[in-house]
Amino acid sequence: MSHGTLLAQAGRRSVLQWAVQRKTAINVSLLTDDCWHSLRSHLIHFDPDQGLLQIAYPISSSDGPPPELPPGEQLGISFRRGHKKCVFVSPVIMRRTDTTSTGKRMDTLLVRVPREMRELQRRAYQRIDVPPDRFIAVKLWQGGLTSPDETSWPLCAGRLTNVSVGGILVDIRVDQNPRLSVGDIVGLEITVTQGQTPLLAEAQYRHCTMTGSDRIGLGLQFLGLEHDLPHRASITQIADFVRSLQRGNTRQGSSRRR
Repeated sequence: MSHGTLLAQAGRRSVLQWAVQRKTAINVSLLTDDCWHSLRSHLIHFDPDQGLLQIAYPISSSDGPPPELPPGEQLGISFRRGHKKCVFVSPVIMRRTDTTSTGKRMDTLLVRVPREMRELQRRAYQRIDVPPDRFIAVKLWQGGLTSPDETSWPLCAGRLTNVSVGGILVDIRVDQNPRLSVGDIVGLEITVTQGQTPLLAEAQYRHCTMTGSDRIGLGLQFLGLEHDLPHRASITQIADFVRSLQRGNTRQGSSRRR
């Protein structure tokens, strides 16, 4: 199965019915004022006839308050289903307060049922090491990616250590430490193969670790891959890249055992 399998209408309906019955937890992402937000919520109700999906009003994954979510705001939504992960983008229809079965008032959002939904194998979210003899260059920009018409010097550059659809670890020299704070947003350029178009993405700085006497690793979490934005790598491109590394590592392991 492809890492980015598009579900037909019947498949989307079946998946949403399954997820709503279990009040499945969801991750929500959105871009407002050039700033990415990561939010948490869960599914409440699915109305296939009206084409509506009801979710609890999202809360911030950090300590800050959630942003306002006006009608038309595009939400990236993802949730787990067995060994797969379902991802889609849906616009906000309206905010609504409902009463639960216990009489408690609850703030919710109505969003449009997606026209497209992808299922990805969850192994795409497992970190895959880059072989030591393979160099995959990575450049970082402060604050995210600039538009294609602008040019700027990268914050730092290094090599890819490992990758998943969730994020990457970039190995750099200590003297290139960008001194990022947890939560800072960076732009990424990943050159998988010299001469080919690099993968462009945005990510959030999560942690730093010493990898040698003069080397450090920057842990970065991808942002907004569900949205499939122009001039950005799609979630399926990142998943295919992870899959290619998995295959390469498997072949190398088989060769060494012979």
